[in-house]
Amino acid sequence: MAVQKPNSPRVPGKILRFTKGERLSHWVHVVSFFVLLLTGWGILSEFFRPTLMIFGGVDVSRILHRVFAVIFVVVIVAMFFVKDPKYHWEWLRSAFRFTKADIQHIMAFPKEFFGGHANYPAQGKFSGGEKINSLITILGSAFIILSGFIMWFPQVFPDQLVRIAYPVHDLAMFMMVTALMGHLYLALLHPVSRVALEGMVKGYVPEKFAQAHHAAWYEEVKEQEK
Repeated sequence: MAVQKPNSPRVPGKILRFTKGERLSHWVHVVSFFVLLLTGWGILSEFFRPTLMIFGGVDVSRILHRVFAVIFVVVIVAMFFVKDPKYHWEWLRSAFRFTKADIQHIMAFPKEFFGGHANYPAQGKFSGGEKINSLITILGSAFIILSGFIMWFPQVFPDQLVRIAYPVHDLAMFMMVTALMGHLYLALLHPVSRVALEGMVKGYVPEKFAQAHHAAWYEEVKEQEK
C-alpha cells in the first residue's frame, strides 16, 4: 500500500493523509460535479430553471455543462499519470479490494454514522465505508460519462441506445447525489469524522484521529518513518 512520502514535512501531532495531487483531483471533482449537477438540474427541469441565472441563463448553462463534463473527465484521468499517480492508482485498487476488516467496518458503520461508538478492526488508509463511497463515485462517474457521451453525440449511436442513455444518466446522478449527502454530513457535521476534512484541505489529520480510525495505515506510516 502507498503510504506517506518519506520526505513529507513533519507537523507536530499531525500525519499526512493526502498529497497535493490527491487533494487537487478531489477538489476538481467536487467543483466540476457541482457545476454539472446545478446546470444539469436546470436543463432537465423547469423547477430548477431559476438556478441557471447564476450561470447566465439556459444557453450559457448548456455550454458550461459540456465544458465541465470535459474537465470532469480529462483532469481526473490525467491525475492518474502526472501528479502523484501512485496514490491515485492505490486508491482505485483499494476500492475494489475488500478485506474481512473492511466488511466488519461496513457492518458497524451505521452505528457510528448516527453518532454512536462502533467497534471494528484496524482499518487501512481507506476504511470499508470509504471504499463503498469510492465505489459509488467510480461506478456513478463511469455511467454518467458513458451515457453523457452518447447523449452528446446521438447521431453516432443507435436510437435505442440513446433513449436508454437518458434514464441511465439521471439514475447515476441520483445515486451520486445520495452518496454526496452522506459524505457532506460526515465531512461537515458528524462530531467525530468531520476532523477528516482537514486532511482534504491541508493534507494532514490529527495523529489521534488516524490512530483511532485508520490504525493499520497509521502503523504503516510510522514503520516507514523509522
